Amino acid sequence: MIMNNCYFYFCVGIIFGEIACENCNQLQRKLLKANQVNFNLLSSNMRSTIPLQCIKDFIDLSLEDTEKILIDMNDESQIAKTAVKEILQQIDLIFRQNHTELVWHKGSLSSFLIGLDQQIKMLETCGKGEMEQVITSPRNLKLKLTRLRVKRYFQKLSDFLKNKKYSLCAWKIVQIQMKECFELINHYIQRVPSKVIDF
Repeated sequence: MIMNNCYFYFCVGIIFGEIACENCNQLQRKLLKANQVNFNLLSSNMRSTIPLQCIKDFIDLSLEDTEKILIDMNDESQIAKTAVKEILQQIDLIFRQNHTELVWHKGSLSSFLIGLDQQIKMLETCGKGEMEQVITSPRNLKLKLTRLRVKRYFQKLSDFLKNKKYSLCAWKIVQIQMKECFELINHYIQRVPSKVIDF
């Protein structure tokens, strides 16, 4: 078991080392690979079902489904990258909250947060050259609306955790929502070109 964990973290290091490089070719492939690692880390640290004692909290959550934060992007890679980056940043903020009741394998949470950080930095690094054009373009409003829509969704999750006093049940339910978010990220990444033109 210890050897399996060591091998897993070794793989995480290799993948995120590759992602951190400034070569932005094959961005889509790198993002998909990194997203799968984060998804696996999350999945390996949570139960596939909700414990009975958490059912009431699950019902209380009554959050919008992740499909409600699907953005109509009309194949715009810029909007897709903006959505991916904002979701990653919001996931990072969620998992940096009070997680004393969050039961993960030793070192897993740190690896998870490092992975999120590397993905965010990769998206930032692979688009600095075009950032000013994006800011002054008509798409700027659409980008702001994309960020706002994502932030509203995650604010509901954050409020839920706070209202439930960061309980074990609240974290279990939020983690289920996070799994759906990683699946949503995969959907957006499909619209990101392999060779970066802008971000």
